[in-house]
Amino acid sequence: MAVKKQKFISFKIAGDWYGLPIIFGKQFINCEQLSPIPDSQDKIKGLIYHNGNILTVLDTAKIISIKARPSDRTQVSCLVFSYDKDFYALAINEEGEVMTAKRIFNDANKQKFKKYFKEKDAKIYILEPADILHSIDIYDK
Repeated sequence: MAVKKQKFISFKIAGDWYGLPIIFGKQFINCEQLSPIPDSQDKIKGLIYHNGNILTVLDTAKIISIKARPSDRTQVSCLVFSYDKDFYALAINEEGEVMTAKRIFNDANKQKFKKYFKEKDAKIYILEPADILHSIDIYDK
């Protein structure tokens, strides 16, 4: 039986590695020209204009419930991704590379974002766009 390999674009947040399926991930960009959104959730950092699109920049550490250390508060860049014809950006600490997962595991000790794959003795936790966006309310109801 053939094993289907999946590709992910990796990035680091608060000392841990994560991966976004490459089908959604577009590119890493600098997010210095961020415009805050008044009265928005703390999981939404603001908006940025990039390549003709307005991106909603998400505070990835807060979405995945990680307490950032003071040294991790510096946002190096953002990972642009698209989902359901909208564009978003995940605030990250360190850019990674494209990685291939041959096997996906499940971490029973985690509350959310439980799936991961292994790369050189490290766990790369998988962030699916639907799960990310489900954990926040982008639009008022």
